[in-house]
Amino acid sequence: MSQASAPRHRNPARLTPAKSKLAAEIREQLRAQGGAAHRDVVIGRILQSRGVQGPAAERTRRALLSAFELHRNPTPDSEAPRLFDLPLGPDSYRWALDEPVRPTITF
Repeated sequence: MSQASAPRHRNPARLTPAKSKLAAEIREQLRAQGGAAHRDVVIGRILQSRGVQGPAAERTRRALLSAFELHRNPTPDSEAPRLFDLPLGPDSYRWALDEPVRPTITF
């Protein structure tokens, strides 16, 4: 008789040196874009600057998405600062720097 597998629970995201580095790369790309950009543009430029392709690109993409989410909506026990925002709402793919870290844009 086979036993039903127990549901898998994800551990809450936590701040790691790797996620901090990825968040810094995201922040740098968003600053270069004036404080906000489509997530595919941000991720694509980071992958291009790293020279990452193939399966490694997909792993890096997932890690960037995870780092963004951790720094967009950090839990109190994650120790991650809030750096990012979704200015057009939760279903949007437009990423932005959170208000306190957003650069002053002058014309």
